[in-house]
Amino acid sequence: MDVDDGDDTRADLEQTLHRITQLTDHVCNPGHAALAQAAQLLDGFISRHRHELTFENFPLPAGSDEALCSYELHGDARSGLTLWLQAMNAGVDSLVHDHGTWAVIVAVIGQERNRIYDRADNGSIADRATLALQREVVVSPGQPLVLDPGLFHSIHTAAGEPTLQLHLYGRNPDTVENRRVVDLASGRLVYLGVDPSSV
Repeated sequence: MDVDDGDDTRADLEQTLHRITQLTDHVCNPGHAALAQAAQLLDGFISRHRHELTFENFPLPAGSDEALCSYELHGDARSGLTLWLQAMNAGVDSLVHDHGTWAVIVAVIGQERNRIYDRADNGSIADRATLALQREVVVSPGQPLVLDPGLFHSIHTAAGEPTLQLHLYGRNPDTVENRRVVDLASGRLVYLGVDPSSV
């Protein structure tokens, strides 16, 4: 299913995203309060269209070795605002990573435990990072997560409980240069995404 299939749903989504754009446009870091308002707007959209936001319409990955399927609902090349609906399998433990931008995660179905990390070193060693656990947040219906730029997190879903969530980003993570993944045990830091020298 695509939200384009329902004119009312598409119109509501566009109106919701227009209001979010008014909160976040032309601001590199809109601030936690503005992003919390964006989360409320997305939660309202979910409440109005929960019957359409299902695993039947947005299936989980077919392969057992795949963690998730991402469905792009909105992508604005001008502002960078990107909205994905992510269907994630049960029993997933992701690597610790950042997005290179702010993020808002709002649950439709299921619970996802997020461990949030701050950078504890000064970044002087290019391929190493020391992270400190800041907090844990269980993203569930009615309990969103706002991730400010610069924070790292890891994602954990329980066995037998897949999740369906809206992920809103200030920029499309697939186009962000120098996104990072950190191995907590070794401190090794790896850069992902677009090489800035190639664009």
